[in-house]
Amino acid sequence: MQKRKTLTRQKFLEKRGLKKTPKGKEIDHKIPLADGGSDSQKNLRLIKKSVHKKKTATEARKRAKKKK
Repeated sequence: MQKRKTLTRQKFLEKRGLKKTPKGKEIDHKIPLADGGSDSQKNLRLIKKSVHKKKTATEARKRAKKKK
């Protein structure tokens, strides 16, 4: 699994006037790295942790089905 670069994460937050990820939120790749998404600012967004968890699970199920 690929990971987001620390510098990209920091720049993403700074662009929004933040020093750290707000409580209850996570940084999400709109198009996951595992699905060919980039680690660019345009592909990142802040979403609620609960939404991120569901999105990640759905993406993992889709990838597992493709492997069959």
